[in-house]
Amino acid sequence: MLEYELIKNKSAWYGPEEENKDDWIYVLDDEDIDELDLETQNFINNGSKIEEISHKNFKLKNIQKKIQEKIDQELKFGRGFSLVRGMPVKSWNKMKIYVAYMGFCSFFGNFRVQNKKGHLLGHIKDLGKDTHNDFNARVYETSYRQTFHSDRSDIVALLCLNKAKKGGESLLVSSMTIYNEILKNYPEYIQILFEPFPVDRRGEEGPGQKPYSMSPIFYKNGKNITSYFLKQYFESAKRFKDLKITKKQEEAVELVDKLSNDKSLYMRMSFEPGDIQLIYNHTLFHDRMAYEDYQEDERKRHLLRLWISAFNDQELSAYYEDRWGSVEVGYRGGVYAEKSSIHVPFDVK
Repeated sequence: MLEYELIKNKSAWYGPEEENKDDWIYVLDDEDIDELDLETQNFINNGSKIEEISHKNFKLKNIQKKIQEKIDQELKFGRGFSLVRGMPVKSWNKMKIYVAYMGFCSFFGNFRVQNKKGHLLGHIKDLGKDTHNDFNARVYETSYRQTFHSDRSDIVALLCLNKAKKGGESLLVSSMTIYNEILKNYPEYIQILFEPFPVDRRGEEGPGQKPYSMSPIFYKNGKNITSYFLKQYFESAKRFKDLKITKKQEEAVELVDKLSNDKSLYMRMSFEPGDIQLIYNHTLFHDRMAYEDYQEDERKRHLLRLWISAFNDQELSAYYEDRWGSVEVGYRGGVYAEKSSIHVPFDVK
C-alpha cells in the first residue's frame, strides 16, 4: 500500500498569490527578438522542412541562458508554468511566426502528434463544433468553457495570435495543492485516486487499443507524485457498456473537479498577441473560460499549441503507458498517427 505525505515544494501553490506576482513572466527585448529573427530566417533560407525543427538545428545561445534554461527549471522543479511575452506576431508573416515559435520551443523537448490527422502544431480556434453530440469533436474547436484537465504531453505551449473579443482567459491550478487538500480534508478518497479510471479516447485509439484507457488521476513513482485529469473524457467513457464505474470513482472525480474550480486555489492568466504560455502537465491542470469572438475571421481568437515530450525529465509511472503510448523520456505522449501523415498544418481545418 502506498504511503502518502504532504507535498511541500514549489509545485504546490495557491492561485491568488501567484496572480499578484510577475516573476513568472519573461519579456523578449530587442536583442532577444533580433536573435530569434536571425535564427528563424537562417532556418527558412536553408530550405529545411518545418517538421524537422529541433534543438539540434535551431539554437538561441543568448536566449537559452537568459530565458529558456530558467523556464525549463521552473516547469520541472518550480510552479510548473511561465509566460514569454513579446513575439512580434503582428509584423511577421505566417511562416516566420510558425518557425520562430517551434524553434523557440524545441529547446524544451521533442514535439508530439496532437490528433489522428498527424498535426504537430495545433490550431486552437472556434470551428463551431459540438462536443456534447459529437464524440470526435474537441473543446478547443469551440468557444465553450473547458473543464480543468491535462494534455497528453509533459509540456504544453500556447502562442497567442489573436485574443477573443471578450473572455477566454486561461485558468491554472496546482494539482499538487489539490492532492494536499484531499490528503488533509478528504483522506478517504486518496487511495482510489491512485487507481485506474476509464478515460475515453474519443476516436484516437491506436492499433490494438480499446476505445478508452485506464488512467489514474494521481501517480506515484518513487518519491514523485504526478497527475493526469480529464473529467469530460471520464464522463463520456460511461457510454462503453463493458465498463463498470463505481460510485466512489464518480465522487472522487467530482471532488477533484470541485477543488480545481475553487477560487482560492486557481489563478487566471490573460493572453495578449505574442504571448507564449508554457505549462507542465504533471503538476497542474489547466482550463479556459468561455469567450465571445469577433465576426471577422481574421480577428477571431487563435492560438497555436505544441505538445512537447521534455528532455531530461523525471521517470513516470508505468500506468501512463496505456494513455501515453510510452513512458520513455523525450518520446512519450501524443496521439497515434501514421508517420506519413505527420505534418505542420498552416491553416485551420
